[in-house]
Amino acid sequence: MNAATLTPAHGSPMSTERRPDTRPPATSGGTSWLLPSEPSSVPTARRLALAQLSAWTLHDFADDAALLVSELVTNALRHAGGPIRLTLSLCSVDRAFRCEVADEDPGQPRVRRACGDDESGRGLHLLDLLSRCWGSTCTAAGKVVWFELHPPAVVLEAALAAARTTP
Repeated sequence: MNAATLTPAHGSPMSTERRPDTRPPATSGGTSWLLPSEPSSVPTARRLALAQLSAWTLHDFADDAALLVSELVTNALRHAGGPIRLTLSLCSVDRAFRCEVADEDPGQPRVRRACGDDESGRGLHLLDLLSRCWGSTCTAAGKVVWFELHPPAVVLEAALAAARTTP
């Protein structure tokens, strides 16, 4: 994936790419939902993510995933008009749980320096702290902001097996 070059509030560009190559990951068991551009989509996205993680038996990652999904959907609502697509998948090659949030705004995310009493500006910092890797990719219709969580191999193998048997 090509990651965006983000520009922090203090000026210097920063790449979010932490993937060793630029090939898209091989995914399995992915599922996707189109969410309306309204505040109720944030808790809906969180519930959908928690339910999917439960189906894949990835319970240990539920809290981090729910928080990061909420942040990405909130950012999409705040900065883009139109529907939001939430996609969750398992990446067998990278051995990861992957979340993507697509919106219609071509503007790339910007890392901000949040002060102690600011009510916003911490979402991308949370992505950096809690995910193994994350980034943003331009699309013909806007962008996709994504993150990956990397469960232990045995946990991911069980999740991939569960995904293959789910209709």
